[in-house]
Amino acid sequence: MINGMFNALSGMLASAQKLQTSANNLVGLGRNKVAVGDNLERRLDVDSTQASKADISKEMVNQMTAQAEFTVNAKVIAVADETIGTILDVKS
Repeated sequence: MINGMFNALSGMLASAQKLQTSANNLVGLGRNKVAVGDNLERRLDVDSTQASKADISKEMVNQMTAQAEFTVNAKVIAVADETIGTILDVKS
């Protein structure tokens, strides 16, 4: 049960990172892809006049997919929390 919650939390983190990567690609950071484990404090040197090379339709699909994954993982955590609560209520 606890492992399921940890897996869901890990999935939520991965989904949030996918969403952030897609958002960065849409605002012109397409050539500086954000990867898991990158230093978030690092400043990107980007020429703001250069157009993004990201495919908007692909990035929108990626965002919708990441949002759905995040929502499903959040529901898994809610169900696991409810189940643990029920088990504790029955035991007492």
